[in-house]
Amino acid sequence: PRHLVQYVRNRKNQWERRLRETELCLPDLISLFKVAEKPIVKYQEGIEGVKNIYSQTLESKEEILSMLDIEGGDVPELRQFGKEYNQRRSGQKVKERILILDTASGRGWMKNYRGSFKYTDYRWIKQDQLPGIKEFGGEINVYENKVVMALLKKPNLMGAMIESSALANILKGLYELAWTQGIPVKGKRQ
Repeated sequence: PRHLVQYVRNRKNQWERRLRETELCLPDLISLFKVAEKPIVKYQEGIEGVKNIYSQTLESKEEILSMLDIEGGDVPELRQFGKEYNQRRSGQKVKERILILDTASGRGWMKNYRGSFKYTDYRWIKQDQLPGIKEFGGEINVYENKVVMALLKKPNLMGAMIESSALANILKGLYELAWTQGIPVKGKRQ
């Protein structure tokens, strides 16, 4: 029984020491917590999930920066949605710059493009500018503090949106570098 009292005193001293250490670290922990922006991640699967993620981009108050691969994103179930999306985006005057992978499918798609060039600017990215990459298999959109990623090949059909100023700013910077290397797409202004 005499050892029990000493044991409890030792434990009490340990906890008091831990309390003092915690109190000393608390201001640093609070400043880290307040400064760090916590990213918000939204994830959706399937055709409807992809449509929903893209529909949210129509709320953008700034230009959308996109990179896409027509071959990797030619999903029959999304063709009509894509046309309607472009019409809605143009109707809402949401501008978009698109880097498009220069492939036979991309050229064919652009040849038959019926969308508005008034709110959309395209540039080709040549395959030899991306050594080792044959296709993207989807699309990335960056705007405001959001990054939208869509994988458009089955069985991985999905969309994700990450709200993070830090991530969006990094990707906007990389996008601007890539944009300078793109070749303007010639088309009629509609």
